[in-house]
Amino acid sequence: MNALSVENLCVKINNIHLIENITFSIEEGSIVAIIGPNGAGKTTLVKAILGLIPSIGSISIFGIPFSGKKSHINIGYVPQRLEFDRTFPLTVSELLSFTIPPIFSFPFINKRQEKTYIYRLLETVGAQDLADRSIGSLSGGELQRVMIAKAIVNEPKILFLDEPASGVDIEGQERFYDLIMRLNKEKGLTVILISHDLNIVFRFADNVLCINRKLICSGKPAEMLTDEVIKSVYGEMMGAYIHSCHEHD
Repeated sequence: MNALSVENLCVKINNIHLIENITFSIEEGSIVAIIGPNGAGKTTLVKAILGLIPSIGSISIFGIPFSGKKSHINIGYVPQRLEFDRTFPLTVSELLSFTIPPIFSFPFINKRQEKTYIYRLLETVGAQDLADRSIGSLSGGELQRVMIAKAIVNEPKILFLDEPASGVDIEGQERFYDLIMRLNKEKGLTVILISHDLNIVFRFADNVLCINRKLICSGKPAEMLTDEVIKSVYGEMMGAYIHSCHEHD
């Protein structure tokens, strides 16, 4: 079954197409990477799918038309950058408590049950030791794990990640993508992520969408990301990069 189907999706501002006539489908339970150069429309595509910006076209999630408004289909989203006041006195547990939707919190009879749920949620992402830490004190890797916990607090079926490991060190990136793989395998979570790192795409993605305002290609990374396609998407300077990616096959 398709978790996500997009047909003829367009975003146009001041008569300029940011993305144009993009059509694709994503199978349930898969990990799909969206790649393309800066300004290609990757984040615009994700925001259009989520209904965060106006668009033209049709979007279906698990066969049900989706407009980004209130829906019974739970969707998780981790944006590229989280802007917040690091001096604000908010702990990780408090953040997650505020995040739980009212309709989702009805099983909790009391605060103790809610606290247990939040602890287990943090345990899932390997952040149980951060429960009482202030948000402003977290490192980049710690904050990313907390943001994943925040994104899956309502048990979504699809998780969107916009360059999720940006600004995180190499070791932190490894732990992060291992976590994503585990959530995908254990929970059957469909993951759609934007990435600039083709090595990450080759190692973790089942399929890839190559975007440069239009959909250039889609399919399995090893089959789609040839020298010719890389050059057409990124330009001549990226042509040789594909060989280092194949070393991980």
